[in-house]
Amino acid sequence: MSADYESDYFMRSRKVRDKPPLWDSFQDPPAKRTSGSDADWKKLQFFMKVFKLFAYIVVFGVVLASSVAAKLVYLYMAGNTNGASKVQMCSKYLLLDGQVMAMRSKLEQIAWVWALIFAFAAPELFTFLRALRICMFKREQRPSGLEVALVTLFELLHVVGLALLTFTVLPQLDVTRGAMLGCCVCFVPSLLNLLTGTRLQWKSADMIVYALSILAMISQATVFFIWPAMSAQLEVQLLAIPLLLVSFRWWENYANTNESIAYIIRTIRFTRSRYHTYLYLAPLKIIVFGLMGFLLHGQNFTEYFTLFLKAWQTHSLRLTYSDGVKDAVNLAGTINGSSFIKPTTSTQFSLQSNPNAVIYALILQVGAAYLCHIFGKFACKIKIQNFSYALPLSLATPVTVCVATLLSQMRAADLCSLHGLMPDYLTLQPLGRDLQHLGTLSLDYALWLWPLWWLAQLWTCQHIWRPRNDKNAPTEKLYVCPWYCGLLVDQCSMMNRRILDWTDEYLAFKSDLTAPGDAKMDMAADMNASRDIQEKDKIPQLIVCATMWHETEEEMMEFLKSIVRLDEDQCARRMAKTHLNGGKADDEYYELETNIFFDDAFVLDERHCQNKRNPPLNEYVKTLIRTIDKAAFEIYGVNIKIKPPLKIETPYGGRLVWTLPGRTKMVAHLKNKDKIRHKKRWSQVMYMYYLLGFRIMETEQLSARRKAVIAENTFLLALDGDIDFQPRAVQLLIDRMKAIDELGAACGRIHPVGRGPMVWYQKFEYAIGHWLQKATEHVIGCVLCSPGCFSLFRASALMENSVMKRYTLVSSEAMKMVQYDQGEDRWLCTLLLKQGSRVEYCAASDAFTHSPEYFNEFYNQRRRWVPSTIANIFDILADASTVVKKNNSISTLYIMYQAMLMIGTVLGPGTIFLMMVGALVAVFNINIWTAFLWNFFPILIFILSCVYLKQKFQLLIAFVISAIYCLVMMAVLIGIIVQMLEDGPLAPASLFFLLVAVQITISGLMHPQEFLALLCGVIYYITIPSMYMLLMIYSVFNMNDVSWGTREAPVLRDDGEESSKDPDNYLPGWLSDSLLIDSELGEITLVEQRFWKDLIKQYLKPLELSKEQKQTMADDLKELRNMIAFAFVMVNAIFVLIVFLLQLKKDYLHLKWPIDPTDYVSFDRDNLQVSIYRQYKELDPIGLCFVIFFGFILVIQFIAMFFHRFATMSQLLATIQLDWFRSNGQLSDEDAVLELNGSAVHIARRLQRPKRLFDDDDADSHHYDELEVEQDNHRESMARRQTIFRLHETRNKQQSDYSDLVRNFERLFFSEDELNMKNLPLSRKSIKLFQERRSVAKTNAAATPGGTPTPKAGTRPPLVPLLTKKVSFISNNMQIYDNESQY
Repeated sequence: MSADYESDYFMRSRKVRDKPPLWDSFQDPPAKRTSGSDADWKKLQFFMKVFKLFAYIVVFGVVLASSVAAKLVYLYMAGNTNGASKVQMCSKYLLLDGQVMAMRSKLEQIAWVWALIFAFAAPELFTFLRALRICMFKREQRPSGLEVALVTLFELLHVVGLALLTFTVLPQLDVTRGAMLGCCVCFVPSLLNLLTGTRLQWKSADMIVYALSILAMISQATVFFIWPAMSAQLEVQLLAIPLLLVSFRWWENYANTNESIAYIIRTIRFTRSRYHTYLYLAPLKIIVFGLMGFLLHGQNFTEYFTLFLKAWQTHSLRLTYSDGVKDAVNLAGTINGSSFIKPTTSTQFSLQSNPNAVIYALILQVGAAYLCHIFGKFACKIKIQNFSYALPLSLATPVTVCVATLLSQMRAADLCSLHGLMPDYLTLQPLGRDLQHLGTLSLDYALWLWPLWWLAQLWTCQHIWRPRNDKNAPTEKLYVCPWYCGLLVDQCSMMNRRILDWTDEYLAFKSDLTAPGDAKMDMAADMNASRDIQEKDKIPQLIVCATMWHETEEEMMEFLKSIVRLDEDQCARRMAKTHLNGGKADDEYYELETNIFFDDAFVLDERHCQNKRNPPLNEYVKTLIRTIDKAAFEIYGVNIKIKPPLKIETPYGGRLVWTLPGRTKMVAHLKNKDKIRHKKRWSQVMYMYYLLGFRIMETEQLSARRKAVIAENTFLLALDGDIDFQPRAVQLLIDRMKAIDELGAACGRIHPVGRGPMVWYQKFEYAIGHWLQKATEHVIGCVLCSPGCFSLFRASALMENSVMKRYTLVSSEAMKMVQYDQGEDRWLCTLLLKQGSRVEYCAASDAFTHSPEYFNEFYNQRRRWVPSTIANIFDILADASTVVKKNNSISTLYIMYQAMLMIGTVLGPGTIFLMMVGALVAVFNINIWTAFLWNFFPILIFILSCVYLKQKFQLLIAFVISAIYCLVMMAVLIGIIVQMLEDGPLAPASLFFLLVAVQITISGLMHPQEFLALLCGVIYYITIPSMYMLLMIYSVFNMNDVSWGTREAPVLRDDGEESSKDPDNYLPGWLSDSLLIDSELGEITLVEQRFWKDLIKQYLKPLELSKEQKQTMADDLKELRNMIAFAFVMVNAIFVLIVFLLQLKKDYLHLKWPIDPTDYVSFDRDNLQVSIYRQYKELDPIGLCFVIFFGFILVIQFIAMFFHRFATMSQLLATIQLDWFRSNGQLSDEDAVLELNGSAVHIARRLQRPKRLFDDDDADSHHYDELEVEQDNHRESMARRQTIFRLHETRNKQQSDYSDLVRNFERLFFSEDELNMKNLPLSRKSIKLFQERRSVAKTNAAATPGGTPTPKAGTRPPLVPLLTKKVSFISNNMQIYDNESQY
């Protein structure tokens, strides 16, 4: 009998044997959860789709309307600076019948000149403020002198050209031709586009493309000769100069790879930010533009300043009134038909100007240009650029020309037609007097060439139709220059938009720059390095790194379900790439591998371990093994038998390797604490050096440049063993990594789960911490801690100097032990920040973790967190100068903000103590000394208990005092409400309380999904004394305890209390454990074995401390505790003493509260006098300082929260795809391909997903939600069968194996049955294209030897262990085969 036949026979017999008896055939299929990460996403997704549809329409309308309005008002303002022309006014509203001409006054012209300068200066002011904010709150590298010179040169050329255009050319032209000139500022970009851009944007550029580029450049050049040749005015004859100079601003965006300007590009891009340059360049540009305007306008220079205020006030305008019109009138009765001139009488009088006309025009122009830029940038960030950015900007010029012509001709035909729109003494200069004259001048001025100029502009700016930026890319990646040109906002928005992404075209920021003389050699080296890099090196490699210890089955279940969901998502993307997209990955494609690092995984007690080389597994590892199938059942709703793991002995213990249903690997590294150092930090060191040091750096066939690119695109997802998340949460973090190169770590929104009041408290605490604190850190600086329960780290950031290496340091001092081992996640982030990496908070990425449910467990957890948090923040503050110098996201002001928070933290217990004293006085009407003693004695008792009693008694006392304080705080809450009713809401205490409550409520409204967390605010409020006073005291006085504090349960074993000498008491070794009896035995390579031995010897050797060393460390910790506790108590005691003594002198030291005083009327019967006096509420100076201090922090956090919420909304909108509209009409082939590629992952996910429990087992049944195989109607009634009948049928039918998602997909995709595509958002053409691809795939599969090809998960060479073999035992013969073999 062959081995294959024996294996098949064994599997068939096992299936029969595995069938449960009928009495045990009842099922418990998983139900849809409505909490945690399984909460219904469809409602939010529907809302976001509606919001995105709204965004499409609104952004399109705003960009088009604002760009047209900005250009029209600009032409209107420029036309009214011409003092040589007269304006014919509407006489109807002057109650006159004749002709009224208005002469432009000097004051009026000065006002318009200043208005144009202000309109130009507005975006430059925004640039300056942005540069100031970034330079203050972030650290940007200072530019070199050559860079400053080059940037200044081209910017000033643009400013000079724009001033010439504004003050000389446009005042001499009508608004129609002025609007047409907007298309003619693209000559330099069109020239560079011909030289470099055409080859870059069209990979197979043919003669037609080059010809179109040449025609575009020639079309732009024609305006230099056509209109100057037709005009006798010098200003128009010199038209080429301003147009050419203006176009220099955008040269850099089009000068991409030409070797002749490679050095200039390299110099310009030496630093990633020009904000230091723009700090002085923006004011310089305003000064140059203003001086040019004064010079070109022609008035006396000093008058622009001496008459400035008068120009913006009402002044007189000189009008000339004629009661008749000079006309040639035929003489009646004459023979020769001679004529005479009818005499007229002229009268001059004055009219008061309207100063608001200039102000309104200025506000409209500045506001419209700003809205165009902001909404355009928003469109690029959320990936709606084609419809809501490129289309309206392309239409802006023709719409402006049409509207300008319409308005000017309306006024030319009827002087009173625009009376309500603008003053009658101002004008829009028309091209012709009437339509006939308009047509004649259009031919005379060759205006028929304007469509060619417009098309040339569209061709030059074609890159805006092919955006290549990442979602929510920063401004520096979207635009070359940080802001916009307000006077030419539509052209600036198009040509300033980056043609290529930063990292694709320019030199990498982290690359070394060589001497200027080697520019060509540098370019050649860069081109060679680019050819060495492969596309697969840029594919994100997601490596899940979870640490486990003593998690319960429920906690492991949540973690494993998350991994199974991630495996399913990756498999769907791989199937879409392989079978539906022709080998092209979607934008969110990634490769996946899961690693679990299990601490203390073995039973090492000599009473139960017979052989230390083969120790038994502890119950927590066994729980993990048993839970995997259950997790798959919970996700898919069908019993899935995951293949038994491969078991491998390793130098650190053991390894279990599972192949999940989506064919991604999940590896559990079982740590033997006798062989390798245990605890979480050393597990992190273990996976960093293994995944980054061994599997990337030790790959010899890769060049250093390829390793750098791979490291940039390798991400470690650090998880705890109880985390619950969805694949979309991970994808959002990866998107942030793609968008920001400096991002070293990103964390999501952590939601605590559990039951009881302690969990309710933590729900509100986590909500406030994320809404305000983390959002503020993200906006004004950097997040200081990315929690290890759910964070994404970039491999290259971890591989920086003084990160991984320094993370391996052994805590030799007491303070280092507190900082390093008690808060390893925060210390790792501290190391990243010190090396210049950015850490961000992504609020849209949700994860759920189990939180302490009991008082003692919570206090012990925070006892470990509080000292490490303070130690790490003090470390950053102490080394602030270095951190600010190295990290672009951290500034001196941000350090000051953190210092303020640290002061508030240290003085928090004293502040709460004083608050409770004041509350007792106000609520219970007792004197201040009594209130002081009532608070002092409980605190004193608790401090003494922390010094002399064990922790369990400390916690008991803390619990009792906390309960008492909760009752007091409830009374205080009622007292505050009563006091508000008595004193009014404008009293100092009432106002501050209301402002804080309103801020928190608005924050909750800004987070609608988490709004219910506000209900837990009551628990948070009444526990303030416990959490901010007692907990701080407990943490400080127990900082010498370095135990973990949570999950300290002993390792569970399968033994009783038998004697250790009893042989039956021994547990089986892990290699022969009953749970792994079907697992195959494998081995690692000799290279990897040597790596692990060297790593353990160098960094991870178990710490063997003598009793003297342990005692010394314990003594040092106690000494540190005593020192810190003494300083902590003394600082708070001095603070309380000072404030309390000042409070006793409140009658002498107080301020009058100016808001809402109380008026009293008294009558003196003896003297018969009525006295009226006003009494102000008193505010002591200390209270005022508290209000200002904490109020200032709250204001900063509140404003930052709004900025962060907008960024979060943008991120969500960028990830949402609208699939509601099917184009069943004439859809182009390209659009059909894009539509199908966009739905490929959705199709693959449905095809691969197993059927739910009790579904029909036939291949033609409804297996996959909405995408099913068409079938006859003869079994429709089966859907209504009873449960008992279904149980019988399910048991009697042969069960299909759905444990391989790839085969599930191929079973349907390669079947001969037709797929029902009705429920998919695809057009008919896309469905036809899908059927064609499916037919081609079937043909290729039939031609493949061995049948249907089964692709493996794509992996990059350096991230897969090489030459790994595994060993199986079949018929007593050892067979060795590759570890990557399939099912």
